[in-house]
Amino acid sequence: MTRKQLEELRNQLYQLRLRAERRYKRLLVRLFNKMEEAVKGLEKPEDIIAALRSVSGTRLYVETAHEAARQMATMMAAGQRATWRLAAKESGQGRRVYQALLRETKSPAIAQAINEIVTQNSRLIKTVPHDIANEFSHLAQKRWVQGVRPDEITLEMNARVTRLKEYEARRIARTESAKASSALVQARSEALNLDFYIWRTARDGDRVRDSHQIMEGVICRWSGAPNPEAMAGEKSHGAYHPGGIFNCRCIALPILALEDISFPCKVHKGGTIHQVGSLKEFRSLFGIGE
Repeated sequence: MTRKQLEELRNQLYQLRLRAERRYKRLLVRLFNKMEEAVKGLEKPEDIIAALRSVSGTRLYVETAHEAARQMATMMAAGQRATWRLAAKESGQGRRVYQALLRETKSPAIAQAINEIVTQNSRLIKTVPHDIANEFSHLAQKRWVQGVRPDEITLEMNARVTRLKEYEARRIARTESAKASSALVQARSEALNLDFYIWRTARDGDRVRDSHQIMEGVICRWSGAPNPEAMAGEKSHGAYHPGGIFNCRCIALPILALEDISFPCKVHKGGTIHQVGSLKEFRSLFGIGE
């Protein structure tokens, strides 16, 4: 693929992730409205805390959480499949991938990835009311020590529920849509025996963390996730792929054929970013035969 085609693929995958994130956030805000409804009219802090703890156990909340996660994952999977087909068709060396994608109907690898995404997200969404209840419990104790009246604590809690539902919806939608994007790219890549991807950031200046700035355009192997913070001299959060850390908006751009790589390029291996000047040098670095 040419640089222009790779850039088009990057834009399509990134825009797909953004659309999935926005839709997921809307679904989550609608779901978290149930927390506001549960505490509405309650006059005692302890009643608000108890109501929040009970919300996530209701059948409606559990089913709605599962459906929101399912919609996000399936939207991402369907969109990626169409994008991959177009990219493989345009790649001079990607005919095998294109033919495999045409034959792909219900891939076990993709189905498993979707199920894992839905399960993880459903579990995460269910913890939100409990986490807010725990926060409010500490808040109530602090305010009581300060001599604040219960009715004033109640007003503060109600105001915080409104703010926190927006914050949690935005945080989960951003982080989990990025994780889902990377997990689905990895699942399809491994099913097609594609070992490498290009790390791409959102490329919007100061909003990209320093440790991810150094990863922009770096080729990585699925079997050897990088540790961006360690390479940047920062506190390590472990090794991970794009989207694998809180508030990460990066994506993994699959490499459909080694012949599509434009040299010279930056390559991650063994915790170091190498400058590689040719396909022969790339193959040598990873011990790949001709």
